[in-house]
Amino acid sequence: MRTKRLLLVLSVFIGVAFTARWWLPATLKLLSVKGDLIQALDSTIGLISNAITVVSALGGYLLIRDQQNNNKSDSETLEHRNRRVLLGHVENAWIKGVLDASLHGAALLDLGIKEDPEAVTQYLWAIKKESTDETLPAGTSMLEIFDSIGMGRSLLILGAPGSGKTTMLLELARQLIARAREDVTYPIPMVFNLASWTEKLTIADWLAQELNNLYSVPRKTAPNWVKGDKLLLLLDGLDEVRQDSRAKCVEAINEFRKEHGLTSLAVCSRSQDYADLNAKLSFEGAIEVQPLTQKQIAEFFNGFGKEMTSIKQVLKKDNTLREMAETPLFLSIMIMAYRNKQDFDIFVSKDEKAQRKHLFDTYIERMLERSNRKENLSFKKDMVFHHLNWLAGVMIENNLSTYHIETTQPEWLRYENQYRFYHLSFILSIGLVFGLFGGLFFGISNELSDGVSSKLLIFSVGILTTASGNNLPAYFGSGLILGLFGCAMGWVYNKIFDEVKMIDKLEWSWKVTLSNVTVAISLALVIGFVGWLAAGPFVGLVFGISWGLTQLMMSGLSGKQVEKATGHAQHLRNTLINAIFAILLDGTVLGLITGFLVFKPNVGWLNGLVGGLFFGLFFGLFDVMTYGGTPFAQHYSLRFVLGWYKLLPWNLLPFLDHCVDLIFLRRVGGGYIFVHRLLMEHFAK
Repeated sequence: MRTKRLLLVLSVFIGVAFTARWWLPATLKLLSVKGDLIQALDSTIGLISNAITVVSALGGYLLIRDQQNNNKSDSETLEHRNRRVLLGHVENAWIKGVLDASLHGAALLDLGIKEDPEAVTQYLWAIKKESTDETLPAGTSMLEIFDSIGMGRSLLILGAPGSGKTTMLLELARQLIARAREDVTYPIPMVFNLASWTEKLTIADWLAQELNNLYSVPRKTAPNWVKGDKLLLLLDGLDEVRQDSRAKCVEAINEFRKEHGLTSLAVCSRSQDYADLNAKLSFEGAIEVQPLTQKQIAEFFNGFGKEMTSIKQVLKKDNTLREMAETPLFLSIMIMAYRNKQDFDIFVSKDEKAQRKHLFDTYIERMLERSNRKENLSFKKDMVFHHLNWLAGVMIENNLSTYHIETTQPEWLRYENQYRFYHLSFILSIGLVFGLFGGLFFGISNELSDGVSSKLLIFSVGILTTASGNNLPAYFGSGLILGLFGCAMGWVYNKIFDEVKMIDKLEWSWKVTLSNVTVAISLALVIGFVGWLAAGPFVGLVFGISWGLTQLMMSGLSGKQVEKATGHAQHLRNTLINAIFAILLDGTVLGLITGFLVFKPNVGWLNGLVGGLFFGLFFGLFDVMTYGGTPFAQHYSLRFVLGWYKLLPWNLLPFLDHCVDLIFLRRVGGGYIFVHRLLMEHFAK
């Protein structure tokens, strides 16, 4: 800003210097000054003006160059700031939100790790290793294992369900984040879940999309971060990809490695699911997380004293339960489920599936009964289980690892009658909005404008007219007609916008606006002709031009869902804000023009402007549906249906937070995940 002001001052100096060469001698002649003096002054002024011009030009050049250097410096600073922001996003979402909040205790055990070179197809330059039953030395960190592979490293992490694969991946992420903060040239570690990958996308395109969706990296910038090898990729959940797409996912990762060989990455998968594939990852290394030893399990239980005496006795007799205890997840759940339990209360069975089901059921029951949890009597135990059963089922069916309330879609409704009820609810909600607000806005505008408003609607002649004063039947009549019209509009919107897609921000484009000039002119002519027939040529001209201009202005707007949700229901709030902005923008521009030029001559400036604003707000209802109103109405219509059929509770956010308190869910950014996929699968069954 300061540079622009200085450049403006210098430009003024140059202008004054040039003009002084011409106007000063002319002024002196008019004042009858002697010619010799004028000639002398002219020479002096010429030298001075030339000097001012040269100095000003040189100063302008130096200022511009300095500004360019500052911009470059600012750009570098901005890149470093973006780097810090990304590192903060990863740390908050995955380290603080998931790793630090993981189920107690067992995550702190020193898990055994065995190298498994046969699990991957190694590159020719990779150091060949033979398979061995020996585990790596105790205390070997994931960072040490990762570093041992070298630059452009790639590592596959395998393990049984609940063995601690994700914990080890996130522990690696914690150490890499610390390193990246110390070394600004080090790639940024980013955690992604492969569950959202589809065969339609390459890994590079999917990463760019996830960078935008999860970490708020702009769409134009995200591909450059991927192509520039600026990221270190930590990919969880290969086994969570759709079963018929997993082999394709492996091939896509291998193809990505060929194109981005300098990008380091690690991938997690369940051992058996990976072994069942007919393809292997082309990686430099692979490790497999080993079961806990009986010594580790005994030492872990001993840390709780007499509270775990009964379970230790049962483990000696029950081989199935003892094998389950070798998995950190089940060991943690046993602590919560069987603490202070008598041995006869602990289920014993040789059937692993039955034993696992009973363990999860006991864990859920204990969590619901914990005396130190926050009391929330509005959620009954059976309904908590029922709601989580439905939520877990749709998350697995739709390959979702994280649930945001805004991601709820109509296709999640499993029965035709539920789907029809949703469509009916949406159509009626649009009719209700048009009937209530449309009738109110139109009625007030018509009264303040002394009936001019009704003349501007060709379909309203003889139907939506109102008398002066308080005329409730007229308000009711206009509201009823507009409500029916809103239902028709709702039916159209329902056909056009089948997917619920929130609008995080509105963008305006000159290019799009100019491309719609012809359409706007055609619309203005039609509306102007209607206004001319209804209220005369002047009213038709003004109304046509104002309507055409506002629609041309609004046509340049486009809505996008591009931002990561950093708070609960953030996408929903953004959508509502954008809808309100759209109706105010459209309504204010149209209303002020119409009120000042059309209504004011008939009813005065105050009634004219106020009536015009309400008239503009009425017409703004048509645009608000395009810029946020439709997804907002769709979402709450869907929430109404889900609550009606008791699939999810009416007060959804308090329920999800209640489940976090019960340690069934965790908060991640603005969404929720189950504490473990095995628990999600248990609820789904």
